Amino acid sequence: MKGVEPLRLLNECPTVVGIMTATIGSGGSIDTAVREVAAKGPPQSRRVFTDVVRMVDSKGSPDVQTSLRDAMSTIPERASGYRRAVLMCLTASESSDRDERARLINDASDTALNAVKDMGESYSASLTIPCMVVFGLGIMAPMVLMSILPILGMGGMFGSIPIDGGIITTVVLLVIPSAITMMVVTIRSKNPFITGKTSLHDFRHCIPMLIAIPLSAVHLSGGGDPGGLFLFAITPSAMVTVILMIGDMMDDRRRTREAMVVRDSVFDIGNRMMGGENLESASVNSLRCRRGSTVGMSVSRELALCRGDVGGALQRSLEPVSEEMSSAMVNVFRCSEEDLTDAGRLAVTLGRQFQNIDSTRKGLELKLKSMTDMMVGTSMLFAPLVLGLSLSMLEPLSGMSGYDVSGATEEVLGLYLVELSALISVLTCSLGTDGGVRGMLFRFCLMCPVSLLAFSICSSVML
Repeated sequence: MKGVEPLRLLNECPTVVGIMTATIGSGGSIDTAVREVAAKGPPQSRRVFTDVVRMVDSKGSPDVQTSLRDAMSTIPERASGYRRAVLMCLTASESSDRDERARLINDASDTALNAVKDMGESYSASLTIPCMVVFGLGIMAPMVLMSILPILGMGGMFGSIPIDGGIITTVVLLVIPSAITMMVVTIRSKNPFITGKTSLHDFRHCIPMLIAIPLSAVHLSGGGDPGGLFLFAITPSAMVTVILMIGDMMDDRRRTREAMVVRDSVFDIGNRMMGGENLESASVNSLRCRRGSTVGMSVSRELALCRGDVGGALQRSLEPVSEEMSSAMVNVFRCSEEDLTDAGRLAVTLGRQFQNIDSTRKGLELKLKSMTDMMVGTSMLFAPLVLGLSLSMLEPLSGMSGYDVSGATEEVLGLYLVELSALISVLTCSLGTDGGVRGMLFRFCLMCPVSLLAFSICSSVML
């Protein structure tokens, strides 16, 4: 299927299965489930299911079942788990036996999770060599170029070939960052888990970084040491940026935490409903017992003011937290209008699916965490320590040999560390799920000042 990325499609499989499960379990038809995914599903799947709906509405296919099967037959082999899981949901919708339908729904959920788990393990294993290349280029190559090569050139080891400082500077500031950029772009393009979206609105957070320009002018006009230019200019602007961004970052974390509270509560809500409580009582009692959460109060308030529109109240209170949870709870409510016990079973099934999805994705995040931590540690401490101490060794050796070392070495390495911090910020955000500009900028503002401070301290050590 044109325009569809198989791995990203596979990553969306648990969400698609959850939407279809909730719709079918609440008494909806496969037609309703397909249209629900086409309207509210993740981006890649929305495109596939929109084509399915368009074929049916334009009489290009006799019914949704046929159109869906035709669409699944065009799914690339790399996303075969997606095809199997969706077809299991289709089979479940056609079954009249409740137990058989529940078994097929559970099998579809397990198939989707296993496919995502296998893909995640494969992706994690593929990162070792690229990250090692970034490590070698980011630390060892600049150290060799700026320190070891000039030292070896002191004794004429390279014959009549001069060690040109301009060429070395060009390689350090342009060639190496360009190579790392290509590697980062490659890693990012192969990451199937990225969900962060970049918009022009996010670039407003970069405006405080412009403070570095007047600070640089003040530092140089005041006779400041050029070697400390970047530390003096970037550290204050980065601190201001972090302070201004901290509110938005906290809001995002609060929203994520509230969404997790709702996901964890769905299973409990189902058990309460199967025990005889109605949906309103079960939702309020389950959510309000979660400490530190405000979503329970929001649901309770909306239900008290809804005048019988329970579905609308759930949607208004849960949609700002998570559209997925809002849709799931509305489907549970629709099912409860027909049979309260069936609605409880549906909520239990959905809750189990959500727990399994969260468990799978947390395991994948833990596997990536070691790689991310290594890259952050490389940029913040290891690179500035190695380069700073190499610069300290270069000065006495140059004095003993009479070899002229450019005084701009410290400025070149300082600028390189700024570039490296920016690239590692992009890389670490590209390894996980949040690849947005805001997360990259926040990481850069935390990492770069520490890196420059460590470099400044190490380069000032007298050997």
